[in-house]
Amino acid sequence: MIDLDEEAFKAYSAQRWLWNEPAQLQRRFVISNLNTLPGIAEEAAGPDAICVSLTKLPEGNSNKAFLATMRASLLVKIPNPNAGPAHYTTASEVATMQYVKERLHIRVPKVLAYCSKASESKLSAEYIVMEKAPGMELSQKWDELKPREKLSIVKQVAAITSTLARSQFPYHGALYKRRDLSTSESIVVDNEFVMGPSTGRAWSDDRRGDVDVPRGPCMLSAEDALRALARREEACVEKFPTFQRDCQQIIFGGPGGYQPTKEAKLSVMQDFFKRYRHIMPKSKELCAGVISHNDLHMDNIFVDTENSSKVTSIIDWQGVPVYPMFLIAHHPSLIEYTGPKLAGFVEPTLPENLNSLDPEAKKGREGFSLLSDFSEDGIWKQVVGVDENGDASERSCQKEEYAKWERDVERKGRVPDEIGLYAGWNGAVSPQDYDEVVRRLAAAKDRFLTRDSTNEQERAFWEEVWPFQDPTLE
Repeated sequence: MIDLDEEAFKAYSAQRWLWNEPAQLQRRFVISNLNTLPGIAEEAAGPDAICVSLTKLPEGNSNKAFLATMRASLLVKIPNPNAGPAHYTTASEVATMQYVKERLHIRVPKVLAYCSKASESKLSAEYIVMEKAPGMELSQKWDELKPREKLSIVKQVAAITSTLARSQFPYHGALYKRRDLSTSESIVVDNEFVMGPSTGRAWSDDRRGDVDVPRGPCMLSAEDALRALARREEACVEKFPTFQRDCQQIIFGGPGGYQPTKEAKLSVMQDFFKRYRHIMPKSKELCAGVISHNDLHMDNIFVDTENSSKVTSIIDWQGVPVYPMFLIAHHPSLIEYTGPKLAGFVEPTLPENLNSLDPEAKKGREGFSLLSDFSEDGIWKQVVGVDENGDASERSCQKEEYAKWERDVERKGRVPDEIGLYAGWNGAVSPQDYDEVVRRLAAAKDRFLTRDSTNEQERAFWEEVWPFQDPTLE
């Protein structure tokens, strides 16, 4: 019998938050019967397996993970409430891992057992038992690698993403095993897999999971997938009376600043619904559904302990969607470039002999011209129209609002920069840095209020809309 400190195992200790901390911790608290966990791991490992120790691994944002030590170490993964919709998140992760391992021959850990319904689980929580990925996280070795070894890894990751992209589906949503979904909420892919509702975190983060909208699967048309995303955003604007200030990239509502309104947002959504069909790609390949691992950072890429330039496994397939390629294609964060702007890149220009080109040669270049010049008043008048006085008044109003928006983006971005954090910061810090970041934030706020306020009334306005604080203090 392994003696477990259940409270320590259940508690989330990887981060603290400067605001909304009780709510953030609640999203990461799982009610479970952890004393049953060793037995679940032993059952998954096979006859005569004995779990001699259970170790809680460093936590990610959305899951708890435990290393069960026996003849061969196994990993037990338990999703937090913030991981995504119950049942669907676990069921889809298992199916995706099995599909890419067995059908695409991509190296991922083998799933040995799982339960996607907490009500049916001995653990009283969803879980996945899987083999431990061989090797170590790339993040442990990257700084030691030579340039040619890093290039080798990038090429291997590129080959993996290319393999995923070549496995195309005429549907969009997320993969599941047929046994885990009802026929009414799925589309058959083959005798083992079906396409079902999307589990991407964009469908649940920031209260999006609270709106009742279709989440897939979508048949055939990429337009359906794009429209579903837009309907989700429209439903959120309709349902929620306020916008989450700490999740926005702007300090909204300050003196003379940009003032967001529900009416303006809904108006933009209606404009989108009128026009989105005209910007859809024509290529069938770009509109086909593809699996895309959207979190290929160094902790999710494992390499061989003896040969660190060899990729041994890709982990964390949670929330992986099947979306049209044009919506989901991106480069992995592994090769995210954050250095100085490289020389040699220049903005393309139209050829001087554009008017003398034959129609076929001119076609693509005219499209570029329209896209590059659409913001100019002359082009705007041609495409959007003018008012009764012949003026593009909507364009003028948009320029003014955009100027306010840009200024407020810069204002908010300045604060994390001063603290030494990142844009889009949600208040999370490591426990050891908590007190220091509290001090830095207070100093940054004082500098902001002094710099951007011309009188006490403006200072009070800025205090009211300050986004880096607990809502109870607003």
